[in-house]
Amino acid sequence: MAIKEQWAELLEPGLRKIFDIATGELAAASRIPALFNMQGSSKSVEHDLGVGAFGNWEEYKGAIPYDENEQGWTTSYTHVAFARGIKVERALVDDDLFNIINQRPRGLAIGAMRKREVDAASVFNNAFSSSFTGGDAIALCGAHPYSPGNATTQANNGTTALSYDAIIATRKTMRAFVDDRGELIPIVPNTLLVPPELEDTAWTILNSMNKPGTADNDGNFVRSGGLNLVVWDYLTDANNWFLIDSTLANLYLNWFDRVPLEFDADPTSDYNLVAKFRGYMRYSYGWSDFRFIYGHNVT
Repeated sequence: MAIKEQWAELLEPGLRKIFDIATGELAAASRIPALFNMQGSSKSVEHDLGVGAFGNWEEYKGAIPYDENEQGWTTSYTHVAFARGIKVERALVDDDLFNIINQRPRGLAIGAMRKREVDAASVFNNAFSSSFTGGDAIALCGAHPYSPGNATTQANNGTTALSYDAIIATRKTMRAFVDDRGELIPIVPNTLLVPPELEDTAWTILNSMNKPGTADNDGNFVRSGGLNLVVWDYLTDANNWFLIDSTLANLYLNWFDRVPLEFDADPTSDYNLVAKFRGYMRYSYGWSDFRFIYGHNVT
């Protein structure tokens, strides 16, 4: 590269390309799109207002009965901004040390994508904590009231270690979930979420031709259910696991990108000696209803 007054501007396209390539590679390995409903946003805060369920249809006898749904809880998603920068010294360009220069935008991208994974995984890492609650003031996995006007509770949390029988029992429990009127709702638990420490156990349960761990010739009922296995390195508890209805997760588990991840030159740079480049992103995440998930807090 020719050293001239515009050396920083000449660097920017190359560094941006490295940043974008690294971001794309890491995005391909992200578990966020597999679990969250990812959306854009044009507001400073997003609100999700829960709406009560509808009753069963009745025989038409000349007049149509109209439902009056009870209002559910309101969930707010407040976007938070994140930024970090890198510096490139003029001496590195003078000495043609581009192997060092090029590591910096890649490292910046790694830090940004790691932050997103850590935040998204925190929904599950804090799923049993009373310090992290949803619109109903209950942890994601806990004993939830039917609605603001109905204090009857139903739980979506257990303490059973991952096993063939535990998956079957959890699926049955989820399929018994009811709406705010106490009516059954269609639940299809189709995703098993585990940390790396449980990957081999989960794989054996899901892929054995026959019932795992026995000498009998019984068929593998769990395998016939077609569960999708998601292993997430950012889950911090080696024993906890979750069963998820991905269709309902796409309704209730939300990620809003107010400003997608971007890379730009910092206009405050001292271009004579040091060029500065910064990354920026703004997002929010969380859940609006608990019925998409059942979690086991295993001790």
